[in-house]
Amino acid sequence: MISKEALFEKYNISEEMFEAASVEWDDLKYIYTDFESKKEKYRTILSEFEQEYLINVSDYGIHSCRTRIKDPEHLIVKIIRRRQENYKKYKDLNKDNYEKFLTDLIGIRCFILFKADWEKFHRYIEERIEDSSQYYVDDCIADFDEDEGHVYMAEMPKVHVRAGDSTEYYENVLPPDAIKSKKIYRSVHYIIKYHGVYIEIQVRTLFEEGWGEIDHYMVYPYYQNDALFQQYTGLLNRLTGLADEMGSFFREVKRLEIEHLKNMDVPEEDDIEKLPIKDVSDLLEKDAIKEDVFITKNGTVQDCINDVLNE
Repeated sequence: MISKEALFEKYNISEEMFEAASVEWDDLKYIYTDFESKKEKYRTILSEFEQEYLINVSDYGIHSCRTRIKDPEHLIVKIIRRRQENYKKYKDLNKDNYEKFLTDLIGIRCFILFKADWEKFHRYIEERIEDSSQYYVDDCIADFDEDEGHVYMAEMPKVHVRAGDSTEYYENVLPPDAIKSKKIYRSVHYIIKYHGVYIEIQVRTLFEEGWGEIDHYMVYPYYQNDALFQQYTGLLNRLTGLADEMGSFFREVKRLEIEHLKNMDVPEEDDIEKLPIKDVSDLLEKDAIKEDVFITKNGTVQDCINDVLNE
């Protein structure tokens, strides 16, 4: 295991932060070794969860997934930071019960192409896994269910968005208090109790994952308070949000164009739904189609949509 001094330097932890966390270094060494010895068990649990719930997840709006078991070094750093930042919640965490407090020892990230795809996955997971507020964890020790066969949501699903982001995709599905609008990242989180341990699932777009990886590399955890880096990552995050919105807008343009073509006299052998936008535009120019071309004289995307809506 890494030395105390090397860990502090590597993760930008000061002696003051460590003292505020009020945790013994020997206990952290024990946790490191204990979790390292359990990683194979956690890999087995993760594999079983994937086989049971994620094998056909592409049918429910998911583009791809990544999984991981938490690194023991990152685990002890997280314990230090959590106790330092929120001592009241984590003051009872110790070497014997740390697994009851930390809900991301197993992590799964599910990626979607468009924000609207989230709802399809949400409906799927809600149908397969019990979600009742009576099982939501408030007290990490008292509310820990020792029944390893009980699979359920341990928290209300949470939507993390930036202030000012549109939340229309979530408002008709989740209660208002599930939407957290003061984060710097965008992601939907699920905490699931499975085979006696917690699994965290994060659902986000591919654009958001790209930003998250760059942000983690550049900022977390060493430069979280650096004003220049914060400005940089904030700008990149806003561009990511714009890219997601444009992607969703482009998808809607394609849907409307296909809908328009379905109402036209198009030869049956042309499989419109599988055509890319360029081929659809080519199709519109064929002599067999006598109606006005969908693309207007002005040629803007909004003009295209207005033409369809006003027909």
